[in-house]
Amino acid sequence: MKRKFVTLLLSFATYSASLFAQADLMAISGKYFAADGFEFENTMKMKKKQKDDISVTFVGEADGKIQNLVIVKWKGGEFKAFLDEKLYSKKKVVWFKESENTLFELAPGVFAIANKDGSQVGDVLAKDKNQLKDFDVETAKALIDEKTSELKSDANDAALQKMMKFDAFKNNLEKVIFVDNKNAIYSAYGEPKEDPKVHIKSQVIGKTIWYNYYSKTNAMAKYGETAEINIEYEMEGVKKDRKSCAKLGRNWASSIPKVKTQDRYMFLNGRSFCDPSDKYYDYAFLSLMNDMNGKLLFGKSYNLKVTIYAYKDGANVGKLGEGVIAMKYEPESQAAMDLWKKWVDEL
Repeated sequence: MKRKFVTLLLSFATYSASLFAQADLMAISGKYFAADGFEFENTMKMKKKQKDDISVTFVGEADGKIQNLVIVKWKGGEFKAFLDEKLYSKKKVVWFKESENTLFELAPGVFAIANKDGSQVGDVLAKDKNQLKDFDVETAKALIDEKTSELKSDANDAALQKMMKFDAFKNNLEKVIFVDNKNAIYSAYGEPKEDPKVHIKSQVIGKTIWYNYYSKTNAMAKYGETAEINIEYEMEGVKKDRKSCAKLGRNWASSIPKVKTQDRYMFLNGRSFCDPSDKYYDYAFLSLMNDMNGKLLFGKSYNLKVTIYAYKDGANVGKLGEGVIAMKYEPESQAAMDLWKKWVDEL
């Protein structure tokens, strides 16, 4: 009985909060002016633009159900968009969204018509026509950019703090870590849950190595969705990176596909540059080892530095992490290097 009472109490509290939100949002309803205008066809089938008498109606509840949506109507049609309730309750940001058009509140009685993520603004609506002098499309775009940037920053701060709870992450910030088997990090799914004791400092050339980077920077959030990841390998002063190697020709490009940035502070499941069991190799790493072929001494270890960069517009724009692993050159290593040389020479 007590549990049922608590459930009812919570439901009532949620419903009451929704009603208070609706009371604040009811003022949205009314007739609006448009800066650019909504297109429609007149009786002569001529295309015109409607710049006034555009109806915006907020619907808080209908048929006993919470709706929290707006209906925008003009002579040429209408569209509906639903309140991002989570954003409104946490940040008091009024943003109605649907698949294509969104309605973003710039000020009381002033809204921008924007695309889904707010990166493009098509028009501005205002109850008071004079407000359109202060809120043109360019101003609306700048205000949305400022707000979305702030929201992303807040979200990233929270996500980073969550990552800092993992020892493997907080003890290896801005570093690249290495393990000797895929399962140690592959099932992480964006959370560095592994015991740091599984990290390795050395490995025999030709044997399995997987790696990940742990960074304070969310590359996608900072550099955008068009940014990529570039990976550089260095040994004995010789450097090879994926983006440079991919430019060597069609076969190189097909063997070294682009690595997209992810909305996180690490690779989702880690990566490998040498995994014989999975038959996976990074050809940028193989190119480096091809240059080293015939120059290494049995029984000696050589430091391999791996550096992860964010890459955009043809250049590395930010370092995400780097790490060093000692690569031991053993008798069995030469067979692997000879095979790699054959593969590289065939490209």
